[in-house]
Amino acid sequence: MKNPHLKSYRSKIRYVSPRLQGPAVLAFAAIIATGGAIFWKLVDTEFQRVFLHAAIRGHYAFVSAYDIVRDLLASHLAGLFVGVFLAGSVLSLLLLAATRIGIGKAVASLRAFADRDLSTPTGTGPMGEFDRFGKKIDAARSDTLASVLKIRSEAAALASGGVSPEEFRLRWDELKHRIRRIAP
Repeated sequence: MKNPHLKSYRSKIRYVSPRLQGPAVLAFAAIIATGGAIFWKLVDTEFQRVFLHAAIRGHYAFVSAYDIVRDLLASHLAGLFVGVFLAGSVLSLLLLAATRIGIGKAVASLRAFADRDLSTPTGTGPMGEFDRFGKKIDAARSDTLASVLKIRSEAAALASGGVSPEEFRLRWDELKHRIRRIAP
């Protein structure tokens, strides 16, 4: 008999938006490709020099071609690893900083929205997903601001008078309904 309290919990898979991953992946690929191109150029130049020197000296003193280039290849591979690692780390820190700035601006915009500031643009920054989110916040705020201005104009029209009591009651009920949609 199975115990219902001992359910197997499966970890949830959490996906990150591909819009956020795409530029970062391209930037990392560019770093790796640049590091590989620099490595190839340096190693190719050094290998030509070393193999020419070995051919002139006589290669029969070595067991294999790897013995000729072992130290050279090891130092260049270490340089490649360190260079790509440092460049990737710097890129990671820049992406982290841009993400923090974008999230901070979006949060500040939402807080301003909660404090009834409907006019300040979000300006979340250069990262695409945050920029799209900021534009959605701005669109929602502009819709709310337009509704508030419309309600104010209708309230001013009602306050000016010149309307029958029955029409006033109907328009006032409709106005209260619009107000409740904005601020429940």
